[in-house]
Amino acid sequence: MKKTKRNYIPFIVLLVIHSILLGFSFYKSKNRKSLFALLMSNIGFAYLLEYFVLNIFNAYIYKPKILKKNFLDNNFGAILSQAIFLPFTAVFLSVLNLGWKGKLLASIYFSGVEKLFLRLGVYKHNWWKTSYTFFLIPFYFKLSDLWFYYLSKKNPLVRFISLFFMILVSEANLLFILTVLRKVRFGIGRYHSWSEHFIMVPLYSISLSVFAAFSLRKKNSWKAKLKVLFFGVSHSELLRRMGLLEIKLKISDYIIPRIIMINLYGKFRDWVYGEGKREYEKNKEVQKRGD
Repeated sequence: MKKTKRNYIPFIVLLVIHSILLGFSFYKSKNRKSLFALLMSNIGFAYLLEYFVLNIFNAYIYKPKILKKNFLDNNFGAILSQAIFLPFTAVFLSVLNLGWKGKLLASIYFSGVEKLFLRLGVYKHNWWKTSYTFFLIPFYFKLSDLWFYYLSKKNPLVRFISLFFMILVSEANLLFILTVLRKVRFGIGRYHSWSEHFIMVPLYSISLSVFAAFSLRKKNSWKAKLKVLFFGVSHSELLRRMGLLEIKLKISDYIIPRIIMINLYGKFRDWVYGEGKREYEKNKEVQKRGD
């Protein structure tokens, strides 16, 4: 009897390990909303890097053997790595305020995991090298520390970019689910290849996320949410008419999840800026008195 390769087992083991690290981080944190903003920002940074390294330049291949289509399976492996393994560890290191020694140990750990994955055949290099992983990861962890610091200082630029990343990561994950369900497909011409799709879908997510972040930045209001909803619907319709997007959803199946997501983005805005409706109105009144 032919043995079936259980490639997913190493990924599940890492998922459990890093979920424990994240759970401990939230347990130790006093401001969990800021910590969630840090987590989503770390994922956002990793997604942007992965867009160029994996989607554009095809540096390596993941083989978790969870999804049937190799291209989807590869991207799912990337999501596990860039949305869970690395960011969860970065949050853990930032919360515990571990220095360069901790970052170096984490870098050795990830380099060892990469070597093991290569040996197990669940991961493959095209032109990437483990030495790149070893030298680059500590700087990613340091960026997480700096981001956490400036979030605590309520830096306006860091707050805005954090909100953008929270929306971007949510949009990217939603679109990946819709892609797996064969409900959306981006591409040029009559035939939309997977490579075209995964090059175009992040650009779509980025454009929508930038607009949503700017719209919600000043206030979490229904007017702002309606602007984001209108932009999302019109943006998708324009791409569909241009032949760049194939969408297999009824209007109700599209609008309802979109409304849910936009309301979630409003919550993200309040978490990042640390103020709900009452706090916003209070601050606005104080500003008027000052003027």
